[in-house]
Amino acid sequence: MQPCVLLNDHSGKKHAGPSASDIQAAFDRVGLSPQIVHLDPAKSLHDTVSRVIEGGTTTVIAAGGDGTISGVAQALLGKECRFGILPRGTFNYFARSLDIPQNLHDAVAVIARGNSRPLRVALLNDTVFLNNANFGLYPQILRSREDIYNFWGRSRGAAYWSALKVLFQWPKPLTVTIRNNDTNETVRTPMIFVLNNAFQLRHMGMEGADCIENGELAMLVAPDQGRLGMLRSAAAMLLGKAARHRDFHLYCCDRFELTTERSKLLVACDGERRRMTGPFRIGLSDDTLNMIVPPGSDEGTR
Repeated sequence: MQPCVLLNDHSGKKHAGPSASDIQAAFDRVGLSPQIVHLDPAKSLHDTVSRVIEGGTTTVIAAGGDGTISGVAQALLGKECRFGILPRGTFNYFARSLDIPQNLHDAVAVIARGNSRPLRVALLNDTVFLNNANFGLYPQILRSREDIYNFWGRSRGAAYWSALKVLFQWPKPLTVTIRNNDTNETVRTPMIFVLNNAFQLRHMGMEGADCIENGELAMLVAPDQGRLGMLRSAAAMLLGKAARHRDFHLYCCDRFELTTERSKLLVACDGERRRMTGPFRIGLSDDTLNMIVPPGSDEGTR
């Protein structure tokens, strides 16, 4: 059965990503003729993936950024269908953590080889996240980012500018109760990051990769240090300049539960914003993805 490529035409830098014809040509070179489905933002991604699987496809390829890939992963979790990636986003943390090439032809060559591994993912309540889940400032930053992207186009510079813009507008900090195997405490914080990607933590220049290597999640909490102190810590976390104990506290566990004074909260999973009702239960899924990866990436922490 030929693969099916789910193409998000809106991922990545403006006009910079490979087109459907580019993708078709790359697959032609390796002797494959995929079905290419253009994703419609107005339609349910989960329903689109389900229809593709019902049509008999056994290999689904997500061509997009981390948000698109995470959405496809949600629909494929626990299924035997193989899952491949053509990176087309701004940061591509998930693909890079699996050593999947950023170049289209090299990424297609990985898919053609068909080497795969089972991969556990994390869940925020029932929502899959591959890289991170965020509370507080970061979802507000994503809201600002979309406005800036729409005006200037997608780029890393625009992403960093949207972060600084929100930091100086200063939304109200959260009061959060954190529960896990060892902790039951209430903190006041501008921002919480929960990460399931050691590569991203190292790229950010922050501690916590060893938590993930030990089969746990890493939760980074910016401390309550007053207006200026919290502003500095949040900025340091976002810009990769943070120091443990000064700018964030680190918790390692395979399960967390967060409760806040608000019944609903704007949260972000792999760059996609949504309003969710608490309490927020975060942990590793028992189900896996059947990921197509390069030879040599079959094992180890990503």
